[in-house]
Amino acid sequence: MPSPPVSRNNTKQYKRQRTRRNPWLLGLDRLMALAALANLSLVLFNITYIPFRDFYLSRLPQLTELYDPIKGIVPNRDTQKYLKTVDQVEQQLAKSGTEGAELQKLLEQLRGQSEELVDENPFELANKTGTLEKIKNRMREQMDNESAKGSFREFWSVDYLKKNLWTRELEFFNKDIRPLIASNYYRPFGESGDFVDFFVVIDLPFVLLFGLDYLIRTFYLSRRRQGTSWKDTIFWRWYDLLFFIPIWRILRILPITLRLHQVGWINLSRMQTQINRFLAESLAGDMTEIVLVQSVGIAQDAIEQGVIEQWLLNPETDTVEINEVNEIEELILQAVKITIYKVLPQLTPDLENVIRHAIVEALSDIPFYRQAQQLPGMMTLPNVIAQQVSKQLTQTSQSTLTKVLNDQKGKDIFDQLGEHFTDALRGELQNQETLDEIQSLLTDFLEETKLTILQRLESKGGEGAAAEVEHLRQVTRDSGRLPSVQVIPGSSRS
Repeated sequence: MPSPPVSRNNTKQYKRQRTRRNPWLLGLDRLMALAALANLSLVLFNITYIPFRDFYLSRLPQLTELYDPIKGIVPNRDTQKYLKTVDQVEQQLAKSGTEGAELQKLLEQLRGQSEELVDENPFELANKTGTLEKIKNRMREQMDNESAKGSFREFWSVDYLKKNLWTRELEFFNKDIRPLIASNYYRPFGESGDFVDFFVVIDLPFVLLFGLDYLIRTFYLSRRRQGTSWKDTIFWRWYDLLFFIPIWRILRILPITLRLHQVGWINLSRMQTQINRFLAESLAGDMTEIVLVQSVGIAQDAIEQGVIEQWLLNPETDTVEINEVNEIEELILQAVKITIYKVLPQLTPDLENVIRHAIVEALSDIPFYRQAQQLPGMMTLPNVIAQQVSKQLTQTSQSTLTKVLNDQKGKDIFDQLGEHFTDALRGELQNQETLDEIQSLLTDFLEETKLTILQRLESKGGEGAAAEVEHLRQVTRDSGRLPSVQVIPGSSRS
């Protein structure tokens, strides 16, 4: 499968790459993507069915009749009994009005059932206690009574129905109270302790289909890729294993989204870039800080433990040698060479000025020099002499040092000088007061360096580096020197 380029304006190119695949395989992948999308829609509907059941019951009652058995939902006996008694009262009122012993008996039953409705709360099991509170509030408002039980007793009384038009009161009940009571249900528990749910019956055909597809894909990959075992191909498409988990079905959104990406219906390249950038910024900053703090901390601990002192007192036994070169002496020799060959030629005018000034100052202290300046034509002669002497002295010194370094004996002398310099410096640094001061300065210097770099990292962050890397990748990719790289797993039938 061609890898989708990670760029901003790549949708058309991305779709063109998808069309290059075998049309039969692409069609099969799209069919499986449709099946996966249908399964995800069913999963989301099943998850949201209970919270939205009241809406379905009022707008799509046929849907609740069809799907309630899937969720194990059956009518609640208490609330259904209550509504049946109300129906009997309505029939009796329509038959004989507000007179008759039968009506009195039915209203008495209804008052008792109303008290049981309030006390026993048959809505609790369905997690619809709020519905009961809504019923009580509406009855209180209708009867202008603070007591819910009292409101029901008054409402279901012959005197109230006689005093008020009973058809209007029953219309209020059927419109505002009955739908709330009818929305209650009973849902039994299974042996696992959870509510009965037969969604697995609908989900099982999809699981079997995805299982067959998964086996075919892993077998195809294991035969196509040399040296790839069956176990490796199983973990290559690990995200498809989420189809087979009987719980947390919402996690299937991950493999389904990837399938839609693989068939070209959606493009996750931008999201992939953002995720990679976020991970790079987070990990790079944290890792840099950790490495920096640990490295500087190790150096500080080594200084505090007396590494410098050990090197000064016992330089041979406490040092790990990787060659036969004395690095300290070699560094001194290199510093001398750089000074003579590179630095001194650039400082020649300054050195001449210093020497000339020194000569003039030295001559000014001689009485003969001051007297000579009084003679005619001798005013500028000392300065001319000083200038020539300083220039000659500077050139001679530089030439002499260069010849000495080019001579073998001169090299040996400088080697000996470096060795003696190291020994003398080591001896002077063994003074405890000097050594403590050096260790303290080095420790503070490392601490300041650590804090400075951390401050810069915190202020700058990893966004600049990640953006620059992405820009370089895009430039290189556009120039054709680097192929696109896909991190999101691709289809096995590519």
